[in-house]
Amino acid sequence: MDMKQKIPVFVFVLIFYAAGNVFAADIASLDKVSIFMPKSKVLSILGASQETLVLAEDLKVEVYPVESVPPLVHAGCIYDKNGILMGQSFVFHGHTAHGIADRLKKHGFTPLPQKDGSLRLAGVDDDTGRPLVAVIAENDHLTTLTTFEKAFYEGHVQ
Repeated sequence: MDMKQKIPVFVFVLIFYAAGNVFAADIASLDKVSIFMPKSKVLSILGASQETLVLAEDLKVEVYPVESVPPLVHAGCIYDKNGILMGQSFVFHGHTAHGIADRLKKHGFTPLPQKDGSLRLAGVDDDTGRPLVAVIAENDHLTTLTTFEKAFYEGHVQ
């Protein structure tokens, strides 16, 4: 498995294990964040993340705990080498992959072939109108939804 294949699983593990007592993102703030935002704009909305980690060459994720919005427990912002937001991850308690996929389908996302046991769907960002790829994975009683700008996904993750 090459690095592109490992990124969704790594994001899942990273966000789950990055719990702590720092700024927690709220759902209203998370909703204001969208792809192609510069890191400075994301920081002005969400504040400082709990942790910033490098997933692969020129690929970073900033992790935020999420409180008071069960089953959502963590969110992550994935940046390219220029500090532009290219993806977001959301970690939920429980096995909710099919429920999340059904909800995305109701919002116009269409299924793509599964890969590495993950559900994948294609759709459009409701904020920017840009094409997205959503990857949904379950592991250890948690479900992770990661959305990527489509061209970025094809170049860095797929």
